[in-house]
Amino acid sequence: MFRKLILLFYTVRFLRPIQFHWRLFLKVKQFFPFYDFVQKPVSIKVVSLSPCIDKHPSFSEKQFCFLNETVRADFPIAWNDARLSKLWLYNLHYFDYINQSIIDSSIALDLMQDWVKHNLVVGIGNGWEPYTLSLRVVNWIKFFVRNDLQTKNFPEIFRSLFLQARFLFGHLEYHLLGNHLFKNGVALVYLGAFFEGEEARDWLQEGRKIIVGQIKEQVLVDGGHFERSPMYHVLILEDILDCLNIAQNQTFFSDIEINELENRAVDMLGFLRDILHPDGEIPFFNDSALHIAPLPADVFRYAGRLSLQCKVSEDFNLLSIIEKTNSGYFVLQNNLCKMIIDAGDIGPDYLPGHTHCDTLSYELSIKGRRCIVNSGTYQYAGEERNSFRATSAHNTVRVDEAEQHEIWSTFRVARRGYPFDISIKQNVGSILFSAAHDGYRRLSGKPIHIRRIDFQSDTILIKDTIEGQGVHLAESYIHLHPDVEIISFSDRRVVCKQDVNFFEIDVLENLTVDMINGWYSPEFGVKKRNKVLVLRQQSVCPFSLVYKIIVK
Repeated sequence: MFRKLILLFYTVRFLRPIQFHWRLFLKVKQFFPFYDFVQKPVSIKVVSLSPCIDKHPSFSEKQFCFLNETVRADFPIAWNDARLSKLWLYNLHYFDYINQSIIDSSIALDLMQDWVKHNLVVGIGNGWEPYTLSLRVVNWIKFFVRNDLQTKNFPEIFRSLFLQARFLFGHLEYHLLGNHLFKNGVALVYLGAFFEGEEARDWLQEGRKIIVGQIKEQVLVDGGHFERSPMYHVLILEDILDCLNIAQNQTFFSDIEINELENRAVDMLGFLRDILHPDGEIPFFNDSALHIAPLPADVFRYAGRLSLQCKVSEDFNLLSIIEKTNSGYFVLQNNLCKMIIDAGDIGPDYLPGHTHCDTLSYELSIKGRRCIVNSGTYQYAGEERNSFRATSAHNTVRVDEAEQHEIWSTFRVARRGYPFDISIKQNVGSILFSAAHDGYRRLSGKPIHIRRIDFQSDTILIKDTIEGQGVHLAESYIHLHPDVEIISFSDRRVVCKQDVNFFEIDVLENLTVDMINGWYSPEFGVKKRNKVLVLRQQSVCPFSLVYKIIVK
């Protein structure tokens, strides 16, 4: 109990006052009745949208499939089935599936009417949580606009949508901030642009204020999203594109605001293109997984339909550096390899919920294929969540079996480390990168982890040094992609094969080398066995663990 109180103290000390105030406000607000009278019929405006992004198929043949778990879609839908995980139910309530290309519009309408019928009590159930509600109302409006549906034909659906807007307006997620509040803002912009009336004007004004204010904080100068999760970067980028889409024939954003949205979108597009693996998908830093956010290629096409373009990547036949200094991502690449390094903060101190212990970790693609990978994100709740957030689940160094950052509960972080002394320079035939972090200074002897990387045409030298006082145990983890096969293994050399490509990992210090089984989770709900190399040394500081990756 005492340890939990300590963790809680080091967690809440970073929160902003508005987060405390808004939690209190929402607690008090629940004791006041909700105004659920809506004048019939509600009126909508004429809204036009360029084609949006087709969502990942998650509904077919009377089945829902979210997080790789399939459930029959029998009417009435079990919208709040306690046997299903919270995140699965959230996906059910998001209604992304009505904007996938293969769904029949009549089925989509049946699903919406079923939702209205079985979620009548305002504020009760998974579907009334503000984040869930925000995603759903945007999906409904996109569907209505695409199919040119009128309120007179579906009055109960439109009445419910109006009530959802009113509820959201009174329950914005200022206690959470970040991507949650941004989603609230996008939803209010869509709702305010869609409906007629004084309330709708208030929604539009509040949504516009949120978007304009938050984009300045949430999109960093280098184009990265401030929560440092590539997956959430894509989700927020889609939100900004959606705002530009609905605003293209409207006047609720000023010319200056439109210009700001477009500039930030272009910056985010460039950031995304730069950090992608050669397979065209995101790396797995912090909470990231495939098939949650849209495919990057679909995002680029969507941006193109809105007349936005980012710089096309160069042909990297020679050594090249991409620096995203505000976000802390660094890319080292040539015609053989692409190495993506995380040397950034864990995210905003007041919003660390998507943090993984991946500081100074990296991912490596060789000849277009992922070879060394972080473990990914298996789930958002449950016993295994924190095992995938742990230091040992990433290609970095653990000291004294402690975590870089004190992750606990589902989305919480107590004491956390910060990177410093970041340096990168290019010499003839080599890129030299170095950085340190102080996440272990809370331990006895105040150890510091320093990582130095010498990136050459076909060789990558990685040297991890532990500085401080006293004796410490250091473990450096190397997670191989499940497709990588171990051809030979010894305490000095590990030869690996992936299809017809070969590479080896040579250990250059007197270290203990173990090969263990790990888990790789490229998608929520999916685990694949992979091999993990663990380099260990226990010694008096300072000491180093050194290995070399050689591409054949």
